[in-house]
Amino acid sequence: MAASWSLVTDDLKSPHGLAFDDEDVLFVAEAERGRICRVDDGRVHAFADTGGKPRGIAFDDSGDLFVAESARHHLLLISVDEAVEVYANQCRGERIVAPQELCFSPEGDILFTDGGRDGKTGSVYRADLDGEVNRLASGLANPTGMVWSQDATTLYVSETGAQRVISLELDEAGQNMVNQQTVVTFDSGEPGALTFDSQGNLYVALRGVGLVLIDDAGDTQETMEVGSGEPAALVFGGLNYDELYVSDVGSGSVFCSQRESSGQRPFAGPRSV
Repeated sequence: MAASWSLVTDDLKSPHGLAFDDEDVLFVAEAERGRICRVDDGRVHAFADTGGKPRGIAFDDSGDLFVAESARHHLLLISVDEAVEVYANQCRGERIVAPQELCFSPEGDILFTDGGRDGKTGSVYRADLDGEVNRLASGLANPTGMVWSQDATTLYVSETGAQRVISLELDEAGQNMVNQQTVVTFDSGEPGALTFDSQGNLYVALRGVGLVLIDDAGDTQETMEVGSGEPAALVFGGLNYDELYVSDVGSGSVFCSQRESSGQRPFAGPRSV
């Protein structure tokens, strides 16, 4: 049965990252307006300006919001009092180029993708609780979306420039990503944001196509049309965590669909410990 989508809001300009705070309020990164907004009952309210083009966003368990600010080459932290500060902007003296998406590790570190300068030198970085940054993987083709497996042993990354999703594992020292494997390659579209449901199915935002549901064998189980076909971010929400929210760049909208399976909850800290 085709997925049924309801409109959350269509009053956005180039919406990218999506995240819920601890009160289940939806926040959206508006790349073309250089700001983060919150959405209440379909109405959009400005929350904080980033001064560039914000992409991925995520709340930690302290209520702080982290932002991958691609145009300013920063990882930003927006505290609960709405103060904006640079959390990280370099790795061992080398400037971050264009951060795209981010996620937390179980230990509270922040992982983020960086597209690189030429589409072939992308990286995955990790910023620890003190803001120190280390490169975990390099030589990737414009990496964007990321998601951990439920047991946090495997990181899935979308290589937009190679039209594929890969998996990586941390080495024993926890300093580098190793054992790179191709999970799925697409004939068309550009893979971006990733998320899992509780059954281990991988949702891929495939710009130019829609959403694609991939099983643990790497086979396509479902292709879903949504909006203009330019999905940018995915997040589960709702009382039972079974409502899938999608931002669509082309229409400036956020859509929601009720799913049979709940989402896999992302890690969110613990910075407050």
